[in-house]
Amino acid sequence: MYGDPFYSDPTSAEPGRVPPPGALPPMEELQPKQAPPPPHEPVAASAPVAPSLPMAELELVNRENEARTLVFAIGKFKDFLWWFLAVLEVALLLRFIFRLIAADPSNAFAGLLYALTGIILLPFNGIVKTPSLHNWAFEWPTLIAMAVYALIFLAITSFLRLLISTPKEPEE
Repeated sequence: MYGDPFYSDPTSAEPGRVPPPGALPPMEELQPKQAPPPPHEPVAASAPVAPSLPMAELELVNRENEARTLVFAIGKFKDFLWWFLAVLEVALLLRFIFRLIAADPSNAFAGLLYALTGIILLPFNGIVKTPSLHNWAFEWPTLIAMAVYALIFLAITSFLRLLISTPKEPEE
């Protein structure tokens, strides 16, 4: 109570203590709620496709929607591939740098990185020799793998771009 600057304030009651009647200021009068605005008529553009369209047009609309969905899915798959390539290249670059500066493989992070990237580098082991001095190693297979994986992903994404691009009109 000595350090409480609101000790004389009747609204700062201690927990469990009810203030005497009339000690609290009266509440403000609540304003009545306003009526919500009337609903608007639906816009013709957002209306569903009416069955008055011929069946050929309905099929065309359905095919266009399916094509948009397929293009979107292929585009998202391309985005995923670019993201995966970036993660793969960074992991391989870290391995190359760690081997170059002789990072200790008994360290948890370096050991995990060597184990994960070792699986990815299996097809490239033994292509060329890895020159080493003490524990320092210049891993040519890692650099070759980085280049090959980048070319493979570039080829796949280029093929996917061909799938979703529209043919160009011949110039006359």
